[in-house]
Amino acid sequence: MLDTITCTTAAYWNSYQLAAILTSCFEGYMTPFTIQGDAFVARFAAEDISLNDSLVWLQEGQTVALALIARRGRTCRLAAFAIRPALRGQGLGKHCIQQLIDAAHERNDKTFFLEVITDNQSGVALYQRMGFTIQQTLIGFHAPSLPATQSAGQLIEIAPLYMARKMMADPHHHLPWLSAAETLYKLPGKAFTLDDVAYGMVIPGDPAKLRMLYVEPHARGRGEAKTLLMLLREKFGYLSTAVAIPESLSPLFLSCGFIEEPIKQYEMSQQLSS
Repeated sequence: MLDTITCTTAAYWNSYQLAAILTSCFEGYMTPFTIQGDAFVARFAAEDISLNDSLVWLQEGQTVALALIARRGRTCRLAAFAIRPALRGQGLGKHCIQQLIDAAHERNDKTFFLEVITDNQSGVALYQRMGFTIQQTLIGFHAPSLPATQSAGQLIEIAPLYMARKMMADPHHHLPWLSAAETLYKLPGKAFTLDDVAYGMVIPGDPAKLRMLYVEPHARGRGEAKTLLMLLREKFGYLSTAVAIPESLSPLFLSCGFIEEPIKQYEMSQQLSS
C-alpha cells in the first residue's frame, strides 16, 4: 500500500482546502474535531505553522493524510496529524512520521515537539517507537460563573504584547507551545495585570477562554495568581482553558474553583542529532 502513497508540501493548498482535508482525516477520531477555513487561519497562524514544511499525503490523487508543522527557530512541532479512517492501522502513520523526522533533520532543527491525547494508546506507542519521550502531562479546566462578589484587587487591561514580553524576558519560564508567549500575543485576546506583577490573558466568547497566567518571579508565593484567577472569573463568568496547562499547576486551579476536564494530553519531544 505504501508504494502508492505520495506526498507534497501543504503550501499548494489554501486554508479552506486544508481545513477540509484536516476535518476529513480526523473523521472517527476519539475526540471529535472539525475546523473551518477562517478558524484554520486564526488558530494556526498564532502557532507559527509553516506550510512549506507541512505535508499532505495522497493516494491516486486523493488526500489521505495531513501533518501541520510549526516552527520557531530550530525547534519544530507537530501541530496536527491525521489519517483518513480507511488507511489507519496499515503502517502509514509510521511512514509519515519518519518523513517528518527526516525533514526536521534536513532543516537542522534541534528539537521536535508534539502533543497527543493520553488515552490515544496507539498514538502514544507510535510516537515512542519513533523516538519521542513524554515530557509532561497537560490538562484543561473550566469554572462556572461566580455569584456576585468583590475580590480585593483591580484588573488593569494591557496590551497582550506587553504581557508576552514579560514572559519572554524570564529565562526559566518554559511553557507548552500553545501557552507560550510567542503564541499568545497573536491571538485575539485581552490581557490584564494585577499590581503589575501578575498577568492573565482571556479570549472573550461563549465561553471565554483563559489562555495564560504569569506571575513575575519575585512576586511568586504571595497569592497573586489565585487573586488574579478569581478576578478573571468575576469579570468573565464561565471560563474554560485549552488542554495546555501543565499538570503541576492543577492545585492552583482547583483551589480557585476550577474543574478538571476529562481529556489530558502528553507533551512529547525528541532531541534531533546534529
